[in-house]
Amino acid sequence: MSNILQKIVADLRLEVEKKKQNTPLDEYNFPLRPSFRAAFPGIIAELKKASPSQGIIRENFDVISLALELEQAGAAALSVLTEPNYFRGSINYLQTVSKTVVIPLLRKDFIFDRYQILEARHAGASAVLLIAAMLPQKELIALGEYAISIGLDVLGEAHNEEEVKRLLDSPATLIGVNARDLGTFATDLKQVEKLLKLIPPERYPIAESAIKNREDIRILKNAGAKGFLIGETLMRSSSPGAKLKELMQ
Repeated sequence: MSNILQKIVADLRLEVEKKKQNTPLDEYNFPLRPSFRAAFPGIIAELKKASPSQGIIRENFDVISLALELEQAGAAALSVLTEPNYFRGSINYLQTVSKTVVIPLLRKDFIFDRYQILEARHAGASAVLLIAAMLPQKELIALGEYAISIGLDVLGEAHNEEEVKRLLDSPATLIGVNARDLGTFATDLKQVEKLLKLIPPERYPIAESAIKNREDIRILKNAGAKGFLIGETLMRSSSPGAKLKELMQ
């Protein structure tokens, strides 16, 4: 696990333990949400205020107006960053957006505990992200099975060939390839193109990060991508909805 992942997870562990003690959650009474897998092919538009590599990406971060704009522009689903320390996210963003739009939602976070999955389900998520680089195989499988058992899809995230193979041996219902190297923060769409070809279509290959234009989408689609997770390109635009429509043309 890279240094940045270790630091993010270490900081989160304290917060998750406090939440588990202060806000217990039951495994019933979940809100009804649409299927994440059924949304594809299409674009997952990401609501992201900041990142460790880029700092603040969007100053005017009104999640309600952004979510509505992207839904109306044709997003197949939304990804909502909920990690508070490095991405300036919040579980409250997810809960608010779930009451605002009807398209499926992904909880984008660094998940290592069943509580975070249960919290996502209660907040209105249709899917959660599990990052292969930060989870031993046994935990990857156990967390994936638990998410599916309470009605969530699982987007497994890989950065290299070994992680793709691990995800293929996990319950992940969709498998994403992130273009960003977690050690250097550099991005490489050629690597994504190569790794997407290892994922069978029934596992819903998803291209993540560094997608800037329609040509990127065309190339990645030809490599087998059924979905495209796009955040920074949309969040840096003065009109995210118009930018999304441009990418979908």
